[in-house]
Amino acid sequence: MTESLTLAQQHLYTFQACRRRFYLRYLARVPWPEAPLGSQQEQAYERGRRFHRWIERQFLGLPPMEPSDNDPQLRQWWEIFQTQAPLLPDGHRFVETSLTVPVGRKGRHHLTGRFDLLIVSDEGDEPAAGLFDWKTGEPRPIERLRRAWQTRVYLYLLAEGGAALAPQKPDAFAPRRLTLTYWYVEEPQQPRVITYDDAAHRRNRIELEAIIAEIDDQLTTGEWPLTDDWTECRHCAYRAYCGRQAAGAGKLDPQEEEEPEPDDLWLEPQWG
Repeated sequence: MTESLTLAQQHLYTFQACRRRFYLRYLARVPWPEAPLGSQQEQAYERGRRFHRWIERQFLGLPPMEPSDNDPQLRQWWEIFQTQAPLLPDGHRFVETSLTVPVGRKGRHHLTGRFDLLIVSDEGDEPAAGLFDWKTGEPRPIERLRRAWQTRVYLYLLAEGGAALAPQKPDAFAPRRLTLTYWYVEEPQQPRVITYDDAAHRRNRIELEAIIAEIDDQLTTGEWPLTDDWTECRHCAYRAYCGRQAAGAGKLDPQEEEEPEPDDLWLEPQWG
């Protein structure tokens, strides 16, 4: 029997941070023995999800909010978005759209992502595809964003499989015609625009195949070692299972999990 996994950005980030956490969280599906975040951070995450939902509903032509929703922070963010959102190109819009492509040895696994907004447009005489991602957390420098798994996964997905979304404009998904724009509500006038090209795509492919090969090796051996970096344990609720209570507790680094996907993005193992 061969296990095939559907992997998203959070899975890759977690695997790099701690292989034991990856196993416990996504393969064994062990429930958190305690809330990994404080109530204030959980509230911030929930507010971010609701903000995304409002934007999604507006792009779909629906009323963005319920009349009873009187959260003052959300309404402030909404006013900022209405007045300072990035300029969007004309074109076909895909709202909250998912894309999945084969990845790994002989396409054994799948890589997946869900985009806040994708616009396939014409720039001059050439079609192009632009991703827009809405952020409610602490603004990040563009170089950090460029290295983030979200950036690498999203651009890779578009280059490899985006043409399936817009078959009438397959050239829009050539790497050099792809961009990813991060828009932070805390810095609405400073969107981070990340471009792509063939060289970046080749590096991306090598890095993705390398980490997925490491996951394959761990699946084969069945061994999931603890991280050597005890600072990772400080914001991991599994530390009690691993005998790492001495690491203490700390604030979660939201680099890759600022706004978790619904259902905590469990892996979807398939057997065949």
